[in-house]
Amino acid sequence: MQQKKFEELFEGYLQNNLSDAEQQQMMEIMHQGEHDDFLKEKIHEMLKGDYVTDVMDKKQSDDILNYILSKPQNEPKVVDLNPKRKRKILLQSLFAAASIALLIALGNSFFFKQKATMPTVTPETPAVVAQNTLIDFSGKQLVHLPDGSTVLLNDNSTLKYDQNSFDSKTREVTLTGEAFFDIKHNPEKPFIVHTGKIQTRVLGTAFNINAQNSSNSIEVTVARGKVQVGDTEKIFGVITPNQQIKVNKSTLNFEQNNVSAAIVTEWKSNYLILDDINMAEATSLISQKYKVQILISNDKIKNCRITASFLNEEDLDHVLKVISSVIETEYHYNKAGAVILDGKGCEKE
Repeated sequence: MQQKKFEELFEGYLQNNLSDAEQQQMMEIMHQGEHDDFLKEKIHEMLKGDYVTDVMDKKQSDDILNYILSKPQNEPKVVDLNPKRKRKILLQSLFAAASIALLIALGNSFFFKQKATMPTVTPETPAVVAQNTLIDFSGKQLVHLPDGSTVLLNDNSTLKYDQNSFDSKTREVTLTGEAFFDIKHNPEKPFIVHTGKIQTRVLGTAFNINAQNSSNSIEVTVARGKVQVGDTEKIFGVITPNQQIKVNKSTLNFEQNNVSAAIVTEWKSNYLILDDINMAEATSLISQKYKVQILISNDKIKNCRITASFLNEEDLDHVLKVISSVIETEYHYNKAGAVILDGKGCEKE
C-alpha cells in the first residue's frame, strides 16, 4: 500500500501537482529507505531520454538530492552509467538503503536543466560571478579523471584538480592522504601529483602515493611503468616497478628502496572495483574475492557491462543484489553453495 502511495506522490512531485503537505509526506516516506530500488529505476528511465529535462526542474532535483544526502549513511558504493553512452543530463543521487550512488558530474554541479516552459528572467545589468572550477573528491572512492585515468582514494584522503587547466599542457592534481593512480599514457601531457612540496611526475603508469597527515613522510611506490619524484628545484630519483622513494616532509631528505608493490597496495584488496567490465570479468573478480563459485545460466549475461565500486567490505549478498538490480538478473544458491545467475542478458555491443 505504501509503495503505491509513494509512487503516486513521486509522480505528482515530478508534475508539480503536490501540496506542501503531500510533498512533506513523500519526503518522510523516502527517508525510510524502503523505496530506493524504485527511485533508481525511475532515474535510470529518465536518464535514457529527455524526460527529466522536461519534467524535473532544478528545485525538485535539489530537494530530493539534499534530502537523501542529509540521511546518515556509510560511504556510498558507486554504480556508474556506461561512460560511452551519450547523455544530456548529469545526475548525482545517493540511495540510502542500497547505498548506491549514480555518479555523473557536469563541472562541479548536480543540477538538471530548467523546464522549457518556465519563464527566463534576464537582468538588465548582467552580474559577474566568479566560477569555482576546482573539483574536489573526498573519502574512499574510485575517481575517473577527464583524460581516462583512474584514482582509487583510500579513507581520509582527498583529490583536487582544476577543470579549466587539467589536460591542457599538463595533467595536474593535488593529493592529501593515500591513493593508487592508474594513468593513461600521454607523452605530450605529463601527469603531475602534488603532495605538499613533493611532485610526482609520470607519462602513463600505475603507482601508489601515501601522504597521510599522520605520517612525517611521503612514500611513492611504482606498480607499473616509471615515475619521477622530486620538488620544484630538483629530481630525487626515477623509480620503476617494486621501487619506492620515501621523502621526509620537513627536511625533504629522501631514500630509495626496493619494496613489494603488492604489499604496499594491499589496502586495495578490501575494495571490489568493477570498472566498466563485462560480467564474465566481474564474476571472476567476485569469485576470487569471496571464494565462491559463480555460474552463469545464460551466456548473454556475460555480455552485460558493469561499473560498480564496493568500498566498505560488503558481504557477497549485498554485492549480488546491487549487480542484479543493475543488469536485471536474479541469483540463487545451488545445493553445493555456488551462485547461479539467471536473466535475459545483453546483446554484444
